[in-house]
Amino acid sequence: MRRRLSLLLTVALLGLAPSAMAQSPGPQVSGFSPQGSVKQVRQVRVQFSEPMVPLGDPRLTGPFDVVCAEAGTGRWVDTAIWVFDFARDLHAGLRCTFTLRAGLQSLDGRLLGGPRVFDFSTGGPAIRASQPREGSNAIDEEQAFVLELDAPAELASVERHAGFKVDALPDRIGLRIVAGEPRERILKARYGDRPRPDGVLVVQARQRFPNKARVTLLWGKGVAAASGVETDQDQTLAFEVRGPFTASFECLRENPRAQCVPVAPMRLRFGTQVPWSQVQRIVLVGPEGRRWPAEREGESGPLVPGVVFKGPFPEKSSFSLEIPEGLEDDAGRTPVNAASFPLTVKTEAFPPLAKFAARFGILERHADPALPVTLRNLEPTVQMKMLGIPSGPAGLREWMRGKVLRVPPDRAAEMLPWLRRLATASRERSMFASVPAGTPLKAFGLPKPGGAEAMEVVGIPLKDPGFYLVEIESARLGEALLGKVAPMFVPAGALVTNLSVHFKWGRASSLVWVTTLDRAQPVRAAHVTVFDCNGRSLWKGTTDSLGVARPAGLPTRDTAPQCPITYAEGNETIGYLGGGLFVTVQTPDDLSFVHSSWAQGIEPWRFNLPTYDWPGPINVRTVLDRPLFRAGETVSMK
Repeated sequence: MRRRLSLLLTVALLGLAPSAMAQSPGPQVSGFSPQGSVKQVRQVRVQFSEPMVPLGDPRLTGPFDVVCAEAGTGRWVDTAIWVFDFARDLHAGLRCTFTLRAGLQSLDGRLLGGPRVFDFSTGGPAIRASQPREGSNAIDEEQAFVLELDAPAELASVERHAGFKVDALPDRIGLRIVAGEPRERILKARYGDRPRPDGVLVVQARQRFPNKARVTLLWGKGVAAASGVETDQDQTLAFEVRGPFTASFECLRENPRAQCVPVAPMRLRFGTQVPWSQVQRIVLVGPEGRRWPAEREGESGPLVPGVVFKGPFPEKSSFSLEIPEGLEDDAGRTPVNAASFPLTVKTEAFPPLAKFAARFGILERHADPALPVTLRNLEPTVQMKMLGIPSGPAGLREWMRGKVLRVPPDRAAEMLPWLRRLATASRERSMFASVPAGTPLKAFGLPKPGGAEAMEVVGIPLKDPGFYLVEIESARLGEALLGKVAPMFVPAGALVTNLSVHFKWGRASSLVWVTTLDRAQPVRAAHVTVFDCNGRSLWKGTTDSLGVARPAGLPTRDTAPQCPITYAEGNETIGYLGGGLFVTVQTPDDLSFVHSSWAQGIEPWRFNLPTYDWPGPINVRTVLDRPLFRAGETVSMK
């Protein structure tokens, strides 16, 4: 009975075998790469569905017949993967065909099924580089383009499928192939004596481009290589045509309606390159026939984009700007506005001026401190306001009396808000416009000994120690520089002191060192207070006999608060008051302060000191000269 069941099972399995074999696809190519149109091919990789060869047999032949213009060698990577390596990267315009050899069998002796022919191409010729470069915004109206292709192109197909598209024109513009002597002249200018790459083409539009137009070079689908392989997609390069040749006069003006400022240079811009041999004949003629020659402005070659006439010039005067007849640019074009010359230009009176040396500075207390300000063409008496934060305990009420007394630590907190107000002050609004009630502002007139129009430097005496805020108000400045009938404000701040404060902010500990400015001696028993940008007191203490205080428990640079601040007109001369720490120092007869960001000019690198800055902890490990030691030996460490 058991033998009968076994026989029936064997017959059943034999009956199923033909069905299972019919469902198997058999050995075939399961993957072939690359296919279609591909650039920069170096290797072909073929994956078979089943093992084709025994591993490690060096006598194995390739499974394909290869038809390709470039040579290569094939090899088996493993039993089912075969690769064909070309001797070099394939250039464009090639078509390669791989055909399975007739009678090719798998390792188990079965014939291969499925597709037997595989091919790919490296595409038609494409533009690798152009002269002018893609994106150039100053091409000529009749620009010739030097195109470096990745394969020589069939010229007739270029003329059929390539062209130009101009934004201002509805139809595409055809191109022509530049040949013969013009081509050689262009290539000589492009490459000189250097070897020329293969596949260089020179093309030009069949009509002129409009000025300032956006131009697209269209390398269209269907451009063929010499082998007949065509491009299968468009390639575009964008350019912009240069503007017309114009001669434009420029000068500095107080406002758009004013004439030229006589202390600033005048310029003539061309918007293109013009030979210096012609430009140097341009001249500016002033009163009584005085002549100012045209000068280069930085350029040293044979072509220049413009010239400069350096002042100062007579004020309230008329000038004639003359250009030579026949002036041409590098393309032989004449200025489209040549009829505007000779051009008459005029100068205003010397502009009004009120200028401090800086927005903030320190004046030495024992050196006859005076805040210098340069004035010119202002009112005979300049209106000013002053606020002084003195060093005495009477504080703001007695700043003019010159009493030199100690300022309590809570009074020092007023310095930072005033510094922030000074840093953000603009020229159109007084920094004292919204001061707290009771703030004793002193308004006074600053006379000009030389008269309203004279340019002179006037010193504002600041005899007593303290922090001063000064503001000049001038309606003439506002009319000239703001262009409207409104006063203009010029702010400045000065710290009159004999104390120099040095602050070193560390991660685990910090240091404040106080010395005198006149004798460089340490200051002992000085009261030190450290504030954050919010004005919150973080540490208080006094200096020791060496003038040193060691604040502890300060936040790090990463944990210190940030306070938004908008500097007026980009003025950041006072430092970065929106963060960091502010340190004030007070003695019975003086006060001073410093901000942690005030390091310009005293950076360690200026003194050949290390500039390593790491906010995190530093771990130090010693490298010993040997691992074992005896008692009494000397150990060397690095």
